[in-house]
Amino acid sequence: MNEQPIEKRATHAYGTYSVHSIFYTIQGEGPFTGTPAVFIRLAGCNLQCPLCDTDYTSNRQERTVQELVSKVYSLLPGAYTGGLVVITGGEPFRQELTPLVLELIRLGYYVQIETNGTLEVPILLIAEAVNSFGYHRRGLYIVVSPKTGKIHPSVAQAAYAFKYVAKADDISDIDGLPSHALEHPAHPALARPPQYVHRSLIYLQPADEKNATANALNQATCIKYAMLFGYNLQLQVHKILGLE
Repeated sequence: MNEQPIEKRATHAYGTYSVHSIFYTIQGEGPFTGTPAVFIRLAGCNLQCPLCDTDYTSNRQERTVQELVSKVYSLLPGAYTGGLVVITGGEPFRQELTPLVLELIRLGYYVQIETNGTLEVPILLIAEAVNSFGYHRRGLYIVVSPKTGKIHPSVAQAAYAFKYVAKADDISDIDGLPSHALEHPAHPALARPPQYVHRSLIYLQPADEKNATANALNQATCIKYAMLFGYNLQLQVHKILGLE
């Protein structure tokens, strides 16, 4: 059970970040599954999902934009030729991401932000995200994994893709999406994607309950609804490969 505390918006100096970890791995989820990527995991989250299995609070360190960019460059081969950087958490939008994201894009990276969708996207990042629509591996991609009943209007405007973590007994027959995620309360049900998001950019992921029987049922149910509604079935490839 996740007992990491809820944290409100960060108040760091502009261009400074509270970082849990930064590491090179294979992106295991979403539209860039299978892509080598540097992950910047930012510390803290504004929610406390009971089944969240990610540590985002320990060993945090303060890092500047330039320190983070230098670390990315040291980790990612061919760093200035369009490598992927994933900013995750916790909840990344607790912190002011604009200077970091714009600098990474300026240097030739493409950036994916993983968010729960509850906090506002800065206006300059909305523009960067929208400008990336229709292109592949250029600019900013915001991938939303809803945990609550609503997402912020700016997120709905800027989102590229949506990911839903589902349990077998909690998927709607109406649209094939779950009513809750990671057992976080969602009223009246989990937020749905805006209509402009194509079904090929909606990912349905079986919940990992650390129980083989439950996981098999979750997987079979997600297969059923992915095929019925045309969603992408999303397995956590990094876990299958034994990667972080």
